[in-house]
Amino acid sequence: MQKTLYKEKTIMKKRIISWLLGSALLVSMLAACGQQGGTSSVSSESGASSQADNTASTDEITEIEFFQQQGEEAIQAGYQAIIEDFEKEYPNIKITMNTVPDSLKVLASRIATDDVPPLLTDWPTQSQFKEKVRNGYYMDLSDQEFLSRVNESYLAMSPADDGKYYAMPYARNYMTVFYNIQMFKEHNIEIPETYDEFINVCKTFKEAGITPICLPLKDGVGHIFQATTVAWNPGGVEAMAEVAEGKGSLVGNAAFEGYAAKMLELLEYSNEDAFGMSGTMMQEAFANGQCAMIIAGSYARGNIILANGDLEFGAFPLPGDTRESTMALTGINAALCISASASDAEKDAGLKFMEYISRPEVAQKWSDISGEPSIINGTVYNDANCMPILDFIDETGQVHDWMASSLNSNVVNELYNTVQAFLLDKQPVDEFLKNMDTTIETAMQ
Repeated sequence: MQKTLYKEKTIMKKRIISWLLGSALLVSMLAACGQQGGTSSVSSESGASSQADNTASTDEITEIEFFQQQGEEAIQAGYQAIIEDFEKEYPNIKITMNTVPDSLKVLASRIATDDVPPLLTDWPTQSQFKEKVRNGYYMDLSDQEFLSRVNESYLAMSPADDGKYYAMPYARNYMTVFYNIQMFKEHNIEIPETYDEFINVCKTFKEAGITPICLPLKDGVGHIFQATTVAWNPGGVEAMAEVAEGKGSLVGNAAFEGYAAKMLELLEYSNEDAFGMSGTMMQEAFANGQCAMIIAGSYARGNIILANGDLEFGAFPLPGDTRESTMALTGINAALCISASASDAEKDAGLKFMEYISRPEVAQKWSDISGEPSIINGTVYNDANCMPILDFIDETGQVHDWMASSLNSNVVNELYNTVQAFLLDKQPVDEFLKNMDTTIETAMQ
C-alpha cells in the first residue's frame, strides 16, 4: 500500500527513513560509508569503451564508493574480483566497496544528511525503493543501452511507478530447500514434491538419528517465514495486505490455521538449538553434515561452498500440499543504482562500472564466484544440482515476490517477531492469529 507523498523536503526525508528502517531487518546484508572525488564529466556511453578512452587524458583519479548491501562472504568476493578487473581496464577510476552492519539503517542516516552513496545496490521491486525514487534520490538509467543485456522478464519487474528505470537488475534470488545429496542416496530418499512427502523425509532422517533440518531462529524467523508462507499458504501475503488495509482479519482464516500447524510440525524435526542458531551458523552446520536439509536463499549457496567445497548438495522447491499448488519465493536480488546527487565524475565512473559489470563474460565470473544466478543474458548457472529450483521457477511460473513488494516493510519486520514468539512459546493458534492482526494494525499506524 503506497502513501501520499509529502511535499516538504524534511517530511519526505522522515518518511523515507521510516521505510528504510523497516526494511533493514528484512535482509541480512551489509553496507558502508564512503568518499567523493573525481573531475571528469558525465558519460552517456553505454557500450564498451575503447582502451584509449579508458586510460583517459588526465592523470587525476576518480575515487568512488560502492555501497554494496549484501554481506555474504561469497557475494562480496565476487564483487571485489570484478572491481579489481575493472580497475585494470579503467586505471583512473578507483572503486571502494564498503560494508557495515544494518546497511539500510546506515543508508537512512546518510539520506537524512544529504549523503546518498554515489554507487550502490538496492531492491527495485520493494516499496522502500520506489519511495526513494519518488523522492528523487536515484538517477534515471532508462536511456542506458546496458539495460538491454538484462533478462527481459526481470527487467520488466523493475520499473518505478513512472515507468522509468532507476536500477540495473543484476541477479535473481530464490528460497529453496538445500539438501545433502549423499544423505538422500544413503537412505534411498526421493526428492519430495508435496508437503506430506516432505514430512515423511523428515521422519525418515529423524528415525535414522540424523537431524532432518536446521532452522536459524536466533535472530527471528526472517526469510523462513517468507518462504513457508509462500509455499504453505498461497494467498497468505495478500490476506495480510488486506488486514493492513483494514479489510479483514486472520482470525478464523483456515489457510492461516493450516500454516500455523505446519510451522509447529516443522519445528518438531529441527535442531534442538534452533533458537540459538543464526543464519551463518545454519549454513556452516549444513556444510559440515550436521543436518540433511536447510531452508535458505540462493545467497547461502556460495557460503556453503566456501565452508565445505567438497559437499555435494542440491536444491528443490519447498513443497506445498500438491506440486500444482507449490509456490516458490523469488525475485530480483542485486540491482545497481547511481545517486542523483553524485558528482559528474562519480556518475561517469558509475556508468562505466555498470556497463562493465553487465558484460556477459564479467557477469558470468561474478556468478561463478558469488554462487548467485545472474540475469544478464548469455550467462549460465554452473550448478546442475541446484538447477531444479530454477527449472521449477522458469517452467511452472508458480512464483511469488518478496513480502516487501506487497506489504509495508515495517509490517513485515514486526511479523518476524510475532511468528518467532509463536514458535518459541507454542501459542494457541487463535492467539497467534489475533497477535498477527494486532501486529499488522499497529505497524500500519
